[in-house]
Formats: sequence, C-alpha cells, structure tokens
Amino acid sequence: MAGTRRSGLVIAILAAGPAQAECLGSCADDLLAALISLVVYGVIGIVLLVMLIRAKWRRAGLWALAVGLVLAIGLPLISQGWLSWRLRSMEAHEIVGTPPPLADVTPLMIAPDSYCEDSPCGAVLEGRGSTGLYVLPVEGLSGFDLTRPIPLADLPLQHWSWSTTGVGERRVLTEDERREAAGRIDYLIVTSWPYTQGEPGAIEAALRPNPVLEGLSPDAAVRLLMARLPSVADGLSFATMGFDLLDLTLTSRAMALPLAPRNTQRADNRPTGIEQAVAAICPAGEGASSCREMLEQ
Repeated sequence: MAGTRRSGLVIAILAAGPAQAECLGSCADDLLAALISLVVYGVIGIVLLVMLIRAKWRRAGLWALAVGLVLAIGLPLISQGWLSWRLRSMEAHEIVGTPPPLADVTPLMIAPDSYCEDSPCGAVLEGRGSTGLYVLPVEGLSGFDLTRPIPLADLPLQHWSWSTTGVGERRVLTEDERREAAGRIDYLIVTSWPYTQGEPGAIEAALRPNPVLEGLSPDAAVRLLMARLPSVADGLSFATMGFDLLDLTLTSRAMALPLAPRNTQRADNRPTGIEQAVAAICPAGEGASSCREMLEQ
C-alpha cells in the first residue's frame, strides 16, 4: 500500500505542469542550499579539529564545539517542539462527524484548480459518477466578500461529471442554470491540492470568524471540509456554517537537523475522519480502494 501511494504521488507530480515547474525550481534551490551548507560545515569542522589538536586553542575549541552543537541541534529541536505544540492546537479545531452519503444530497464542491485527479477532488467526482456535481474553482470566489453570505446563483458555477476514463464533461452554467442549481444545492465540499499545499487563502480567512473555529492558527489550511448549507436564503456563509467534517493542515515549517538554510520540515499532518469521508464519498465495489487512496493523499 505504501509503495503504491508513493508511486501515485510521483505520477501526479509529473502529470501536473505547474506543480512540476514549482518542484523543479524549489528542488534546485534546496540542492544549492544543501551543497553550501556541506561546505560551511566542512570548513567549521576542519577549524574545530585544528583547535582541538592544538593545546593552546583547545579550550576555545571546546567552547566553540559546544556552541556549534547547541546551534546546529538545539535550535532545530526547539523549533520542532514549538511546531508540534501548534499542530496539537490546530488538531483541536478539527471536526469528525457523520457526513451524509453524496447520493442523498446535492453538493457544491469548491476545488483548488481545474486538476481533479489523484486527490480528494477526484474522489468526490468519482463518488458522484456520471451524475456529476456542481463545482466552483476557488478562483471563482475572487471579488466576493466572503465575510458575508453569498447567494449561490451569483457564483460562476460549473458542472463536472465523471467517466470511466476519468474527468468527463465540464460545463459553465448559464444564468438560468445557476438559479436552478442554487435552489437544489444543499451541501458544501471544499477540497485541496495535497502535493503543492500553499498558504492559507481566502476560504481560511473567511472561516476564522466562525465561532466553532475561534483561536484557529493563521497557518491552518483546509484539507477537506464537508458541511450542510441550511437554505437558499442563507447562501454560502463560511462564518456561520456548521461542519460534518473538517480536516485541516498546518502549513508552517520547523527547522530540521542540522541547522542550515532551507533545511526545514513540515508538521506531521495526518488526514482525520478518513473512515467517515470514505463512507460518505466513495462508491461501493471496485472503485472504493482508489477513492480511499485519493482521500488519504
């Protein structure tokens, strides 16, 4: 299972052009920083070795060695401890309820972009099958005041469907179709792109005034959100909605061992509420295992 999941990660990264370009640029910078760090640590090691060998410099060498160890090891450990505490605080805001089966609701999915495979977005689309669902790419929220309820009919809604070969038809709804859809939509699903998880954006900012999420870290991003939309009159209101499932990701990073430029590590974020999400989203039968894997990304 682990090998399959890693292979899926590699394939998805290679398949997504923007993600691949970002990775190549970032990886080149990381490699350069690692080479520079090796040279610097090598020079420091040689200097310390000479100081420890020479009797008249030995005392200073021991002090320099102690300070170096504190900086190279102590600071990253403190940073990692602080990040771990922040992760526990963020996890206290996560919610795991019992989302309804997708077949029992008319969902609107907010997707991070147009790519909807090998990710929770793909799982939701596959779960709806040929029936499809209403979709709003996150850039469609641009220009709206997310602190206030937004009428669903005002949003640039699309309809996506799933075929046996993957993503099927995609169509932008007309004004009349948006009004009809607004009267039917009663559920919200927000998905994320797991491989290039960016900084928290407009949706996270709109969620923080929600009383349920009081004190939520500014570095917390939505990984998967499932919530009922009470009525057409209420529209899309992030500040007042309740949640059936809310899985979050901490985007901040800690210093990794040893202390070096760009040598960082992310928090040990693990998906929560997977069983509940699978029960609500994934189709029974042959597609269940691939759907679960996409939700676990």
